[in-house]
Amino acid sequence: MFTDRYDWLLVQLDEVGEAVGKIAAALLDIEVDQEQLLPLDQQTDALLETAFDHARMALVDARTAASILRPPARVRAYAQLLAQKSRLLHQLGRAEASHALACRALALHLEAADQETDPDKIDHAGIEALLDRDPPLQLGARHQQLLDNLDGSR
Repeated sequence: MFTDRYDWLLVQLDEVGEAVGKIAAALLDIEVDQEQLLPLDQQTDALLETAFDHARMALVDARTAASILRPPARVRAYAQLLAQKSRLLHQLGRAEASHALACRALALHLEAADQETDPDKIDHAGIEALLDRDPPLQLGARHQQLLDNLDGSR
């Protein structure tokens, strides 16, 4: 029973990794036309929905979503996909939606870091990339505290 769930999680993480790779490759290609990004946008939406039940996760706060999505690796995968989706939306000229997804991705990264028992598995690079956005992402009190705790543990 447990191995079935673990295998399912590995398949999901592979799918997320492939999607993140496609988004990154498309965004790194400077000659990419916005029309070429639209199918990727739709594929990402479908993956978010099938792998993470995104519509329902969007209804709850990041802490609750992280508790539902456990283990931390799955929360990180969701946060990484949201961060890449945010970059994609930015390229498509949807700045407000991009900013909202980036905020959510950062909150989920911090929640995953709080759940993680192995400090080496925390996605510091993903968190740093989201913190370097312009305009800066606003954190609530809980997530600012998690970030401060994370900085203190380094």
